[in-house]
Amino acid sequence: MPAVEWRTRAYSRSDSTPPGWAARSAIKLERTLVAVDLETTGYEPQTEDIIEIGAIRLTVSADGAVSLGERFLTFADPGRPLTPPIVRLTGIRDEDLRSAPSVAEAVALFVAFAYQDGAPTFVGHNVGFDVAFLERAGMPIGSETLDTAELASILLPSASSYALQRLAADAAIVPDAAHRALDDAITSALVLGHLAGEARALPPLILSEIAALSEMLGPSTAEFFRDAAGTATRDAWSDERAQRGVFPSERPLAHGPSRSHEGPSEEEPRAKRPSPQLDVEAVFAVDGPLAKKLAGYEDRREQRELAAAIERTFADGGALVAEAGTGVGKSMAYAVPSIAAAALGDRVIISTHTLPLQDQLVRKDLPALQLALGTEVAVAVLKGRSNYLCPRRWQIMRGAVTTREEARLVCKTLVWRTTTESGDRAELNLMRGEGELWSRISANDESCDQRRCKRTPGVNCYLQRAREAAADAGIVVVNHALLLQDARMRGALLPQADHVVIDEAHRLEDVATDAFGLELYEPRLRRDLQRVAHSLAVTSALRDPARAEPAERIRADVERALERTTEVFNALGTLLVPIAGPAEDRIRITAGVRASDDRWLPVELAGERLADAIAGIAFAAERIRNLGGDEDELAELEAAMGELAGARAAITRGLHDPRLSDIVWLERDNDGALALNVAQTHLGGVIRRTLVDTHRAVVFTSATLAVAGSFDFALDRFGIADLAETLAVGSPFDHQRQALLALPVDIVLPGEDRFIAEAARLIEDVARALDGRTLVLFTSHATLREAAAQLGALESDGLAVLTQGIDGSRRALLERFTQGRAVLLGTQSFWEGVDLPGDVLRCVVIARLPFSVPDDPLIQGRAERYDDPFVEFQLPQAALRLRQGFGRLIRTKTDYGAVVLLDRRIVTKDYGEILLGSLPDARTERLPLDGIAARVAAWCDRG
Repeated sequence: MPAVEWRTRAYSRSDSTPPGWAARSAIKLERTLVAVDLETTGYEPQTEDIIEIGAIRLTVSADGAVSLGERFLTFADPGRPLTPPIVRLTGIRDEDLRSAPSVAEAVALFVAFAYQDGAPTFVGHNVGFDVAFLERAGMPIGSETLDTAELASILLPSASSYALQRLAADAAIVPDAAHRALDDAITSALVLGHLAGEARALPPLILSEIAALSEMLGPSTAEFFRDAAGTATRDAWSDERAQRGVFPSERPLAHGPSRSHEGPSEEEPRAKRPSPQLDVEAVFAVDGPLAKKLAGYEDRREQRELAAAIERTFADGGALVAEAGTGVGKSMAYAVPSIAAAALGDRVIISTHTLPLQDQLVRKDLPALQLALGTEVAVAVLKGRSNYLCPRRWQIMRGAVTTREEARLVCKTLVWRTTTESGDRAELNLMRGEGELWSRISANDESCDQRRCKRTPGVNCYLQRAREAAADAGIVVVNHALLLQDARMRGALLPQADHVVIDEAHRLEDVATDAFGLELYEPRLRRDLQRVAHSLAVTSALRDPARAEPAERIRADVERALERTTEVFNALGTLLVPIAGPAEDRIRITAGVRASDDRWLPVELAGERLADAIAGIAFAAERIRNLGGDEDELAELEAAMGELAGARAAITRGLHDPRLSDIVWLERDNDGALALNVAQTHLGGVIRRTLVDTHRAVVFTSATLAVAGSFDFALDRFGIADLAETLAVGSPFDHQRQALLALPVDIVLPGEDRFIAEAARLIEDVARALDGRTLVLFTSHATLREAAAQLGALESDGLAVLTQGIDGSRRALLERFTQGRAVLLGTQSFWEGVDLPGDVLRCVVIARLPFSVPDDPLIQGRAERYDDPFVEFQLPQAALRLRQGFGRLIRTKTDYGAVVLLDRRIVTKDYGEILLGSLPDARTERLPLDGIAARVAAWCDRG
């Protein structure tokens, strides 16, 4: 390619405009449009440089349709070598740039192309990034832009990804190449046309409102939506659609008028739907309905055994702790007994930890099973209130938009509300910064209740709809957080149920720690105090002479509480500065810390003053409530005071009166903010009391519950050692044939100087032997980054090194990994929930045995319960975590590969036998470090 290419061409893959595209994409912007994309040496305009510019002029026909015209393409010489990641991403090499113009010269040529007819509007995906580089290199400042990423986030609110290539694929646009400037510019232009078609399909009233709001997003964006609104009006958006209501939630409910339902009610039993009585054993028989009607159904002895045990538990009552290895199909094993119980009139709650499993149950497993079984059991999903849009609070933001971010979110939710039936946040793809704004329009506000929404014209409460659906359902699917929040609130959130199935039960204790714990977090406390001071109840009371005095008292006490908050956290901050040595990020507050008068006394006194100030606020708020006023305003004030009550509880138990069973610690987050935390040492009693004892039957199940064949650790965590039945059904996979466990016998121990170097060398060797296809699991981010820094040679070989926390989100890393020729380095979240079957993954490298960090205050406190903390607590935890990591490898009967465990302690320490005994029965070989890569390659080549 010549250094600069600039010529007129009607661009398309077939020398014609893509079929139907111009007809769909009527927009009429006043300025010339130029789609542009850059390739650069990095992401910071102030320190990095342009290496390629691609652009295409867009012309507008008489009828307003967009077509593609002249194109521009040039390399630019940044005056420095390209890094391997940039070469890998773009395919551009240093030799491609040797005869290219300088960056300044290339930008001057581009300006001559783009500004032929005056200042253009630049179109692009995250086009602000490109414009920033161009302006720094000499292009005139103040360019108008039209960002296809921003438009997509508004017009496609539920898109799985706003990456350019994903949007193009969804619109059936096939670019010649990704991450090359001209092709990405053309793709952006084609995506713009697709988005214009999406805009024209919206109701004119919605488009007009978006056009008005999008003035805050830029003149070109507002003009885009105004043109779309005019076109949609001319196309006569049908009167029939308008009469049905713009938002589905504002149409009449299928089951009639909405009932008032603030929580579960025993006086409103759900309607029984006629369904056949199921024989669970017959359902799973080789000639049963599943075998006949479910495509790909496999008869699995382990699945039948688990289903039968769950059916018995439902019938007899009590608790069952059941471990089901990977491949058993445990979700189906508990779904069938659940459907059978619900068909007889019982209600079953199924709780999961992760959203993917919840979606699998609701969207796939339960519908498929009911179709095969001929049942019509009602199934509902119920989530925590923060997951649902509050139409009333949304209306408030809609009428008082003050920032660009608010404008974009309101535009996005306007489009979303034309299609959503549930108002569930999970349907939305929220961009950076939108998650925090969501909290202002969600139903998470305790003052947000169905009565208030009913008094707001045109509002139908999504949360209420979900609760009513749950009240009418035989199976209710929830997550652990909501299940335990309901347990803490003694059944105030979920409908009464007969049976509970807890999948992913190995995570239950972690969630219970949060549900039954307390936290005093400085930014949240300040926000809650300000919320009380500026609540409508206080503001309106200030204007009423009869109520003004307590309102003034609240304002004064809030100011006092804010000052006391500063005192408390300043005093607490001194605890993180040890007598000698560097400052720490967290510290456990023990009896020894409290005994240090010179350091602890200021904390205690400041805490007392803060608690007194909050008590004063509470007293004045009660006086305002007793004097009467607007019901909605008082409910909002009461909800805000509820948050402050939680802060007072954290002060009491964290600073003044800790319980013997409490673990208290102080922690500083990445932004420097402090949090005082209180957690219970042992949650088994709480889980039993609030969950097991309140239901006829409770099933705890997971792929990882037993340690070397023993359930003692799990039974203790759930508080049911004296009453639960246990069951372990192994995996149907042949791990001896499918999996190799390679244990190096001569690698240095973790923590020794050469460990990272030796580990990195082995990872390189394995990755080269397998052409990537390697997942490396670490126990700390610091070790991960050290290892990543030593894997640069793989990049030079064309193998991508994908590093958690550096190269994108978890989802983005997994998507890139599945494309091949990659090594993925991860911690924590990658140890479980990663499902990469088939040829994508062939080796899992585990850098270190996953023992908990010994100085973690929570771990320290819980370890003190045991006579032998290492054997009874830390070792079982590590065994379960190790099994989770091992489980990433074999996901189907046809998978094969190797796990390489680099921590030699599993061979040299006595406890190694317990850890090995907790793993699947893979072929285990002890090998010299230099021979592992060849052995792994030979094992994987058998396929």
